[in-house]
Amino acid sequence: MTQEDFGSIADTRLFWLGQAGFMLNVRGVILLVDPLLVASPKSAGSGVPASSETGEELLGPWPIDAAEVPRADAVLYTHTDDDHLGPETARILMKLDPVFIGTLYCKDRLEELGASPVRCLSGIPQAGTPRRGKHGNTFDMRGVKIELLPADHPWQLSDPGRFGRVFGPEDCCGFKVTTQDGIFVFPGDTRLMKHHIELRDITALALDVSGDPYHLGVQGATVLANHLEDSLLIPCHYGTFKSDSPTHSGDPEAMLAGIRDGLRRGRLLAPGQPLVLREGRESGPV
Repeated sequence: MTQEDFGSIADTRLFWLGQAGFMLNVRGVILLVDPLLVASPKSAGSGVPASSETGEELLGPWPIDAAEVPRADAVLYTHTDDDHLGPETARILMKLDPVFIGTLYCKDRLEELGASPVRCLSGIPQAGTPRRGKHGNTFDMRGVKIELLPADHPWQLSDPGRFGRVFGPEDCCGFKVTTQDGIFVFPGDTRLMKHHIELRDITALALDVSGDPYHLGVQGATVLANHLEDSLLIPCHYGTFKSDSPTHSGDPEAMLAGIRDGLRRGRLLAPGQPLVLREGRESGPV
């Protein structure tokens, strides 16, 4: 990715950043979702494989380093796990003075890392008529509507004695982003929920292809993708770390093949490659 990807444009471009991270450039409004953009070592020719700030060895470089991101209007976090809210990435992005949006738990974590409280907006990710947090569950960013969606990700239940506090429904969220060029859904790490199959008219879905039982999983992802039968499908949460863990691995082509019309609707983006949309229609490569 280059500095030009963050400039003023006449369409909307969705970039997969690797892992569960995305960037949206909505006609010049820059939104980052769960960005993880710090690697070490950074010295060329060291002979040591680069690793993420989470400690996992990377299969390839991030499309851009956090320190090279020129600007961001908002950074959206679905939950506080380090492979989503990377602390080093967050600290670097704070220097750009974006608005941070997420759950109250995310807000608390960001403030611990040094974010200004007035730049951290928290909402309650509840379906239907929402209970209102301090700032509500819907935000407007220069004409782009950002809505928090419920998520169900109590992964600590796999070993509470080891992992401690279990994520409750108020601790994790997904996001629905409405723009003039389309509606984008980032479910976050979550099992399938009733509200997912109540979504309608979604232009593009970030499709979690992880095999983790506290994620959508093959069955949940297939049900959701089949329900959103006209949506473009952007696989994520795979192909980033050198890991055999089901959390970080998955086969997007096999999953798309099991989804109704999935191979036609799927877009296997390389990290940093944009999906371009204008007024609901997909455009060609840039």
